[in-house]
Amino acid sequence: MGLQVATEIPVNDAEILPKLVQRGGHSHTVIAAGGDGTVGAVANAIVGTPAALGIIPLGTSNDFARSISIPMHVEDAVRLLTRGRISRVDAGRFTAEGQRPRHFVHAAAVGLNVGFARFATRADVRARLGRLTYAVAVALALRERPIFCCELEWEERKEQTNLVHLAAINAPIFGGFLGLRIPGADPDDRTLDIIMIEHLPIRRLLRSALYPAVGVRRGIRGIRTLQVSRLKVRPTDSMDVTLDGEVAGKVPGVFEVVPGGLRVITRADFRGDHR
Repeated sequence: MGLQVATEIPVNDAEILPKLVQRGGHSHTVIAAGGDGTVGAVANAIVGTPAALGIIPLGTSNDFARSISIPMHVEDAVRLLTRGRISRVDAGRFTAEGQRPRHFVHAAAVGLNVGFARFATRADVRARLGRLTYAVAVALALRERPIFCCELEWEERKEQTNLVHLAAINAPIFGGFLGLRIPGADPDDRTLDIIMIEHLPIRRLLRSALYPAVGVRRGIRGIRTLQVSRLKVRPTDSMDVTLDGEVAGKVPGVFEVVPGGLRVITRADFRGDHR
């Protein structure tokens, strides 16, 4: 379709991208061919630079790509790279105490998602279970559901709470092909959507996931949401954090939005900032 690949690198070498995109004194396009983890790794390397992010959705869920209406068919996604426009969307940023910031595009999470990610990202498990990997990972994460105590701080408020899951979500669609959506959320709304889940019976957790799929907007006791630009999380004990589905740090730390921090190739009718 008239595109020319200048350089091809594995996602594990994404840290060299900032140097590559600064060469030649002109704007570059970096294509992330993969799922949310790949897109997040590329975004982390180029956020705040003049480089534009293109996406070929080759992952299992592709939740960020779905959130900004990237076509799921590969040829259509490539065609968009030649015809789309560059829009600005928000990125998320997580900064652990004493560590360099890491960026994410879809979500950061503590709790249930960590157990899920540890299992679902194992190459030997994926090879053995194939398409069933995510379903088995969900079942194992829900079965364990360890409770953690943490202090949350946002907008001059502090709160102590006991949770099994905490998520900071930048892009509103989740659940892959199910297309579940967080009501009132957008990838360019300058906020993160925070979801806090207490220790609930399995049936109530499943209900919380199914309600958006059938259009029910009813609240569920034990599940709270916030919209914030910055959230500080301090658990009693250090805990792993997933960024876009990959274990990539530990809390305590700060989750915050980077307004318009990412330039992405989108459809012409995408309603985000056009710059």
